[in-house]
Amino acid sequence: MTITSFFRKLSAVFLTVLLSLTLFTVPANAFVATDYDKLLLTNECNGCDLSGVDLSGKDLYGSALLDANLSNANLSGTLLNDAKLTRANLTGADLSNAIMMGITLSEANLTDANLTHADLYNALMSKAILSGATLTDADLESAVISDADLTHAIAQNAILNQAILSRSNLSDGDFSGAKMRSVRLSKATLTSTHLGNADLFRAMMPNDTVYNGNYTQFGAID
Repeated sequence: MTITSFFRKLSAVFLTVLLSLTLFTVPANAFVATDYDKLLLTNECNGCDLSGVDLSGKDLYGSALLDANLSNANLSGTLLNDAKLTRANLTGADLSNAIMMGITLSEANLTDANLTHADLYNALMSKAILSGATLTDADLESAVISDADLTHAIAQNAILNQAILSRSNLSDGDFSGAKMRSVRLSKATLTSTHLGNADLFRAMMPNDTVYNGNYTQFGAID
């Protein structure tokens, strides 16, 4: 057991004892502890309401936030490597410069979220909703973003080398200047997707053929 995990378990025990004692010493309608406190003490807050909270720069490495409501939360510069945020609501959240390598965001809602300069290397984002999200200069290398909604997403100069976007909808998105070497776009929708100056070397296109220099045949534009 590492020192970090020991203290997290100790914190969890402390919080449990504190809450148990509080139930017997305060009125039923009294304030006990917030979901914010629970997250910082235990690194776990599945299903919690953390909408609008400021978690910028916090260390939430490996945290469990399944089904959590983080809409409009400030997570700028937050460490979220290997965190589990399956089905989390991150609508309008600020995740700029966040470190999220190996994070799980499957089925998460990131509509209009700001992920500028975010590090999402090897992230799991299948079935995520990224409609209108800003991914400018974000690192999504080797990320799994299959069956995702990326309509109207802005991903200028983003790194998507070897990412998997199979069956995802990139319609009206802006991926101009993006690095997309060996990206998988099998059966993806590219209607009015901006791909000007994107590096698509050896990319697997929607018709399961290797990129031949022409993306307009799939409805994409400069």
